[in-house]
Amino acid sequence: MKLLQIFSLLGLVSSVVCLKSCYQKAAFTQYWIPKEGTKDMLNDGKVVTLTGPATYSLKTSSGKLIQKVSKITYQKFQMEGTGLLKSGKLVNVGDSDSEFVVLDQNKHPFGLGSDDKNIYPFVSVASNDLRQGTLLYIKALDGKTLPTGKKHNGCVRVDDVGDSFSGCQLDFFVLEYAYYEKLDLPEHVSVVQKSCKLLDYTTTAMDAWMGSTA
Repeated sequence: MKLLQIFSLLGLVSSVVCLKSCYQKAAFTQYWIPKEGTKDMLNDGKVVTLTGPATYSLKTSSGKLIQKVSKITYQKFQMEGTGLLKSGKLVNVGDSDSEFVVLDQNKHPFGLGSDDKNIYPFVSVASNDLRQGTLLYIKALDGKTLPTGKKHNGCVRVDDVGDSFSGCQLDFFVLEYAYYEKLDLPEHVSVVQKSCKLLDYTTTAMDAWMGSTA
């Protein structure tokens, strides 16, 4: 997937902000897309598998059935506001947590953040007190080898907001739970607002995971 040119263009624009002193030691969490049939984790730390009897209906705002899924899968999709079905369909929560929309993955390959902006693995972060589009440098990420084998340069962008935390926290988009398990990132990081270059960390393995029917 060729996103480097997009990142280069978007990376030229950065809102100038003065970060609060708490960002010298900001809370650092991760989020991902829950995928039907795979292992995942709830907010309380309990590890679950998104399987079981398909008794809950994912429906559009008009009541059209998208697919039936298990209770735990439905709840996890609601919790994260998004989810990936075994069929490869990527869904987002609509105007309420009981309504879902199927995303066009040609336009939104890894889902949507706030303001209907695309999010990208290992690039996008959610923040509730920083302006959307702000470029940030996280020293703890610089040189970090990602589960895909690529190395991070520490540059991220605010593309999303979170509803489970307040300020002085960044929620880092890592695509899938398996990557979260392997990353072993610190709970707090030093963050600075800095003009930096966004890199493309996507791989064919990521594309396969997003579209796999297995």
